[in-house]
Amino acid sequence: MQGRLSNKPGQPLQSFPWNTWKKEFLRAHSIGFNQIEWLVDDAKNNPIASVAGRDEISYLSTKYNVLIKSLCAHTLIDGKLLSNGKIQQEAIDKFSKILLWAYEAKIEYVILPVMDAMSLKSKESKEILKKVFYKVLNNHSPVILLESDLSAIQLKAFIDQLELENIGVLYDLGNATAMGFDIESDLKLLSPLIKEVHIKDRFINNGSSARLGSADTSFYKAIKILKKLSWSGSLILETPILNNWEDEAKANFSFTKNLIEKEIQDLESNL
Repeated sequence: MQGRLSNKPGQPLQSFPWNTWKKEFLRAHSIGFNQIEWLVDDAKNNPIASVAGRDEISYLSTKYNVLIKSLCAHTLIDGKLLSNGKIQQEAIDKFSKILLWAYEAKIEYVILPVMDAMSLKSKESKEILKKVFYKVLNNHSPVILLESDLSAIQLKAFIDQLELENIGVLYDLGNATAMGFDIESDLKLLSPLIKEVHIKDRFINNGSSARLGSADTSFYKAIKILKKLSWSGSLILETPILNNWEDEAKANFSFTKNLIEKEIQDLESNL
């Protein structure tokens, strides 16, 4: 996740690394990452909002062989899409612009966080977002991935009701742990819709995020299930920076690499 390869003292964890975003391509490449999930928390000034910015993103992506396949529209988590009148229209316009920028940058997925102020736990909020989707989505839109606080059954029911081809799921393992979801049953139910998985370690009972392997998320179980389901997609590390981005990034990359290699070895030994 963009911003995790930079120290940002005094700034939110989920914030764009304004001073170091270009350096993050080289940093990602040097550690071994082959993908960065782009982050939009300020839609007006983000480099992806201009042609020149998108050209520079493309250049750096090619130079360092680090793909930008997904974009997190974190700026929309404020819930304004679910309001009404002028406030909602401004949010819809922002959403439409982000989708256009992603399309112009050849980004495949746009993640829409539907939690906190954007939660879809009420029937009314579901109906409002449904109408928003019908307004902004077209044949050229990237696939929208919903990152949700709904149960898997509720989320699937909502997506089925939409009857839109370009809606999928972003499944966050850490958030699922913190919210007490059954990861095994969730992945089995949602796997055809899941296009990306966030690798995050959190403590139960809405606990905080920690270095991978330090909290309560059952990564080995999750990877084993995804392998059995023949799932393919991106694994994006959405991990805390803590005091030093480099130490955390290297430790978390190594943990994830070992996690996957162990599952492959276990599979081969059982053949």
